[in-house]
Amino acid sequence: MPGLSPKPYRRFNRVILGFAAGVLLVFTAFNTWINPLWVSKSPWTDDKFAEYRPIYRQQRTGKAGIARSMPWQVGFFGSSRVDIAYDPMLPQWQGKKAVNLAVSAGTLPETAGIVRYTLDHCPLETAIVGIDLGDISGSGSGIKSTGYMESPFNPKGDAVERELRYVAGVSTFETAVKTLGYWNRRNKPGFVLPEYTPQGHRLRHQDKPNVAAGIRRDAIPHAMKGVRRRDKIAADNNGRIPADPEKTRLTKQILEDCKKHGVALKIAIPPNLGIYISVYQYFGDPDPVFSTDRETLVKLVDDSNKAHPDAPPAEIWDFNDYHEMNCEPLPTTNEARMHWFLDGTHARKALGDVMQARIMGWPIEGPGADYGVKLTADNLAQRLDSIRAGYQNYQKVHPDEFKWMVDAIKSYQTSGKEDAPEQEGGQEF
Repeated sequence: MPGLSPKPYRRFNRVILGFAAGVLLVFTAFNTWINPLWVSKSPWTDDKFAEYRPIYRQQRTGKAGIARSMPWQVGFFGSSRVDIAYDPMLPQWQGKKAVNLAVSAGTLPETAGIVRYTLDHCPLETAIVGIDLGDISGSGSGIKSTGYMESPFNPKGDAVERELRYVAGVSTFETAVKTLGYWNRRNKPGFVLPEYTPQGHRLRHQDKPNVAAGIRRDAIPHAMKGVRRRDKIAADNNGRIPADPEKTRLTKQILEDCKKHGVALKIAIPPNLGIYISVYQYFGDPDPVFSTDRETLVKLVDDSNKAHPDAPPAEIWDFNDYHEMNCEPLPTTNEARMHWFLDGTHARKALGDVMQARIMGWPIEGPGADYGVKLTADNLAQRLDSIRAGYQNYQKVHPDEFKWMVDAIKSYQTSGKEDAPEQEGGQEF
């Protein structure tokens, strides 16, 4: 309009832009001071907050930050079965810097990427990689919905946009506020630290009441749905369960990356509770002993070791069987907990300590001296036969629990509820 000065509008715009810049500066200063997800490290970051960073909801980003926070020498990788069970702070590591970089619901597409990222950032000497039974023989992966694609682990992500979000983002700011809240409450009665330690171990906030009911609600229908999926695969492959080509390629990638960097690779097949294993046998899985997964792993490891005779040899440690520790009785009260297992598919730290000792050849005090089998081409057939025999023996030694499992399966078959969505915190944890 004639005679109207634009200066007030310019002044208003400057005020708005100045306010926005001030907010951005506050967010940046606060986020980099606390570094809540381990990815916005700055010279003024205060490491007193390390124990108080709640990375549970953004595990992939948090663990990528932990991976690049220190020159780690030992790394644990895999799914929640490794995330929960393997403690990197065991004194047997004798001062070596160990880290747990396993992630909930992790499958081979994520594990292979996380291993490669870690090897590119750390002078690893030893890698313990958990590969769940059914992963190699299944094509499924939740990689697009787990937060992996938004984390530094994803090599195809927009690194500039991602780092700006970590430094000045609202979600990072919210996590920083939570971190500060944990810090402020640290001396109050009943205070409990967040789930994860600074070494990436999910050590806390795991126990749930009524373990037996949880296994009946989560583990048994999870196995039943697994059998139904595998039935469809077998029907399309003349009754066989073949190894998935992409999962096979990713396993080769892990082997090759470790050989290239001179890393001693220990592949671990994590354990499940005997009840969970028995569902596959009783419910008629086409390959209830997962011979495809085991045979594929053995062949890939053998081929890799022969192709790289000067590199540290890779090994396979198989803990998934009917060993007495995997057949721990179910709690009889709502308040009681199992010693070795958290639920039907997740071993506790106590059992993880035994697995680490067996893998690394450390002395074991108490039970577990014969736990697990170092799997090779020479003992593979015997191993599969022993698991089949273990199922028959389980029915005789634990008849009440076997009947409890059968009753649960029949109840789901009658109601059809095994196809219902699983509760959060179930098998994927």
